[in-house]
Amino acid sequence: MLASPRNLRLGALILAFVAINQIDDPMIGATIGQELFYWSLRLTTLAGGLWLADWLDARLVPERWTRPAWLRPVVLVSAVGLLPFSIAEILMEPHLPMRPEYIDDELWAVSPVLAWLSEYVTILSILIPVHLLLWLLIDRRGQAPVPAVEDPAPALPVFLEGTSVRRPDDVLALQAEEHYVRVYTEQGAELVHCRFGDAVDSMPDKLGLQVHRSWWVADGSVVSAKRGSRRWQLNIRGDVSVPVSDSYVQAVRERGWLKRKRQS
Repeated sequence: MLASPRNLRLGALILAFVAINQIDDPMIGATIGQELFYWSLRLTTLAGGLWLADWLDARLVPERWTRPAWLRPVVLVSAVGLLPFSIAEILMEPHLPMRPEYIDDELWAVSPVLAWLSEYVTILSILIPVHLLLWLLIDRRGQAPVPAVEDPAPALPVFLEGTSVRRPDDVLALQAEEHYVRVYTEQGAELVHCRFGDAVDSMPDKLGLQVHRSWWVADGSVVSAKRGSRRWQLNIRGDVSVPVSDSYVQAVRERGWLKRKRQS
């Protein structure tokens, strides 16, 4: 967690800011205690502001604001995270033996608010490019493509173990014939001694649908559909016509099978 790209990026941003601001340069006329307090408060407000802004961004900002991808983690976090730091700078200013060089003395004499805005924009113009560079080096580079994980092939139902079928999606249709089930595949049809209901229950739901009290049909096998004088019929691969009972018409329609190219 501590070594996450986000934490590494924000930590590196703090160190970069310290380096840019030359922490080793002593403030003229300031004691060691004043310098330690000054830099401790600056680092605390900057680090706390950036992490708080990043936390709020992850929970409150809509996901649709993620284009371009760096807009939220760089610009928004930098702008919001810099506010506590800039406010602390202005509050400390009357107590400093030397005003920081980026505060405009003339502007300060006119309006402390304008001086604060000027300081805020100045530091932000430095922070955003550095933050963007760190995001490109740490976050962006660390986003390795996630390999696509294919769904595992469904297990072969028990009633098909004695047949030539090797995968359940090889089945085009099942037809009940008394105490047997006729299994239709691209290679032909085979009879299996099994209850039709048990065979249907053992077939994965995503592969097909029961359309009649004596028929189960695989989705990939349906070529077309047509409306007969009494009921719908499905034409499946292998030139086999399958009747659709009225009680199953709605389920078949929801699968989109009735919209497939119909025979005239």
